[in-house]
Amino acid sequence: MEKDQEQKNVENISFVSKSEQFIEKNQKAIIAVIIAIVVVIVAFFGIKKFVSEPRQQKANEAIFAAEQFFANGDFNAALYGDSTSNDQYSIGLLRVIDKYGSTKAGKRAKYEAGICFLRLGQYQEALKYLDKYNGKDQLTPVVNEMMKGDAEVEQGNNDAALSHYNKAAKMDDNPITAPFALFKAGIVYLIKNDNAKAVECFKSIKENYPESSFFQEMDGFIAYAEQNQ
Repeated sequence: MEKDQEQKNVENISFVSKSEQFIEKNQKAIIAVIIAIVVVIVAFFGIKKFVSEPRQQKANEAIFAAEQFFANGDFNAALYGDSTSNDQYSIGLLRVIDKYGSTKAGKRAKYEAGICFLRLGQYQEALKYLDKYNGKDQLTPVVNEMMKGDAEVEQGNNDAALSHYNKAAKMDDNPITAPFALFKAGIVYLIKNDNAKAVECFKSIKENYPESSFFQEMDGFIAYAEQNQ
């Protein structure tokens, strides 16, 4: 009996490890979409002639270099700026938040700073800035909620992570973020040995999101979770 349980534990660890690799593969695709959106925003503010309000104009100028670093994946420089540059606007997202936090650029900087800290493995700082963000568009609030879940799960706070993932799954029923949030929740349920809940998440993806990049993989995840109930 003990050998059977030990073998089951080994299988669980192996499966979760493979699941994490699958998440990482797909998470990079989602992050790529987010960064692509940021690049479009950067281009928009670079081409557009500046808004009439002077403070917003200065904020847009101030954040430009930081968002270039962000788009290129240089998260440390995005946060703190380039100390070697003589450009007065080569400051980081944190300075932008301090100086222009109430502007549109300043609010966007909070979201981007949260992502930077998350990617740098500074999870409490990530949560600090992600909690400050209140986006009004369709995509970023959902991703922001999932990022909070990522920060929590990295710290072993699985219940808090599930709260964020389940909320994100319900925020916008689209074929990109909804199944991604459900998949993340399903993996955390597996980690918690709540395989029945994991099955619910994976089946929801299988039944409701056939166009999702996760769809083809769900039969294997469903079978695994059902076998270990």
